[in-house]
Amino acid sequence: MKRPFLLTTIICCLSFSCNLLNVDNPANKAVGDDLFKNKETAEAAVLGIYSAIAGTSNIFMAAITYYSSIYADEAFYTASTASIQEFYNGAVSTTNTVIETNFWNNSYRYVYQINTCLEKLEKSTGISDATRNQLSGECHFLRAFIYFHMLQLFGEVPLITVTDYRVNENMPRTTTTTIRNSILSDLERAKKLLSDAYPTNERVRPNKSTASALLARYYLHQQQWQAAEQEASEIVNTGRYQLTAVDDVFLANSAEAIFQIQPVLVGYNTMEGNTFIPSDLARPNFALTTYLRNAFEVNDKRWKSWVASKVVNAITYYYPFKYKKKADFIANPKPVEYNMIFRLAEILLIRAECRVHLNSLPGAIADLDAIRLRAGLPLIQTSNPGISAAELSEKIAQERRIELFMECGHRWSDLKRTGKASETLQPIKSDWKSTRELWPIPQVQRALNPALTQNDGY
Repeated sequence: MKRPFLLTTIICCLSFSCNLLNVDNPANKAVGDDLFKNKETAEAAVLGIYSAIAGTSNIFMAAITYYSSIYADEAFYTASTASIQEFYNGAVSTTNTVIETNFWNNSYRYVYQINTCLEKLEKSTGISDATRNQLSGECHFLRAFIYFHMLQLFGEVPLITVTDYRVNENMPRTTTTTIRNSILSDLERAKKLLSDAYPTNERVRPNKSTASALLARYYLHQQQWQAAEQEASEIVNTGRYQLTAVDDVFLANSAEAIFQIQPVLVGYNTMEGNTFIPSDLARPNFALTTYLRNAFEVNDKRWKSWVASKVVNAITYYYPFKYKKKADFIANPKPVEYNMIFRLAEILLIRAECRVHLNSLPGAIADLDAIRLRAGLPLIQTSNPGISAAELSEKIAQERRIELFMECGHRWSDLKRTGKASETLQPIKSDWKSTRELWPIPQVQRALNPALTQNDGY
């Protein structure tokens, strides 16, 4: 993804005030229209969305990984920053700055940029239909992606699909049904508009399979097993993606990657690598819990490759090592790792889970065994060929826990969607309440917009 100086200008033009539901910026309308008069500048405007997502102090998906991991049972926080400690305690306050900045403000910043691009693309007469379709498809995917995660974290939130501040400034929270319908509509539109091929030589912009990947995840959360299985199978059947060696999964343009985010900050590979890997004399800020460590099977290759340890003051800390490169601001090497958003292993596990519910156990076993084979573990087909559906479901849940640990918030989402969040976390978090399954709406935003109500329990 090229990043000409123009991108900085575009991002600035698409910025707005602190009230993130008051996003109209009339003074920049003419400039905005100019950006969509030809393919090069229109494409640069859309690429500016990726730069914004990848360039914030905590990249959106990395922040979800950090904070949902300690909010669930995957990691514990070893430092003392109060706003982060709240996540580990399971008692996030309405004034938590991480919630407001990383998840609420940033999400609506991205949504505003996306909506601006969609409006300008629709009106533009200077670009071809092929360019309009590709760029619009990317925007629809990105909007669905942001709202999918907003719904997971907060439940009902204002569904903003236009840039008119008169519509947005006092918008109340939108029902979950309406948000889900919008996500589905955006993804169906994206899948229709995007091509099978990636628009670049790298997998850092969506193609049709990227839309299918989020659709598969969406349908899984809705327990629409047939639809999720179909989307997952479409991806597998392209033959474009292969499970790669455990050590190579998170490399840039990995054969397993369906969609990655390319780093934009100088000296960085990924935010996860920079955050999880401790400095020479420091302990890791995020360390694996005994609950997660004990969940690994003996001789699992992922333990050796994806977990590292460090002894500090006679205490051994185990930390995530999926990403193996910390930021290097002196050498400034070219990134060799990209932030992984969708990959084939998740798709196979989605399909396996769906196939159990669809009473297709041999297919579910085959998908599960593909993951276990790479991990160097005994195969279900040979070790337990007569496994029951209930046992197989447990095996798949266990495999998701290990394969996707501390990655994109999967564990937290899985606990919620399977109804096991409270029963899992109540015994290990003294402040836990069932109402904690949704995070609080930031109080600052409620003061700016009195129409915003608060989640129960806050």
